[in-house]
Amino acid sequence: MKSFVRKLSLFVLCTIISIFVIFTSKTGKSISDVSHYYLIHFNPDSGALNAVTSIYLNYRVFDTMLETLILLICVIAVIHFSWRKDHDE
Repeated sequence: MKSFVRKLSLFVLCTIISIFVIFTSKTGKSISDVSHYYLIHFNPDSGALNAVTSIYLNYRVFDTMLETLILLICVIAVIHFSWRKDHDE
């Protein structure tokens, strides 16, 4: 019973985090507005000569790190939920 409660609480936590990420990723700007801003302001904002490098390393660095963190959490959750009880002993 204790293992079921633990798995249920982890499932609820993962669901809450997923819902939070989905709702916070919605912005009011369209993709064309954002891409237009990036293409005009990448050099003055970051000093980079390449727009792709500027977007990846300057504008999207926190997004990339959080995507990596979410992937790591998902892998840990899959490993945890797929672990069989007879392996614990």
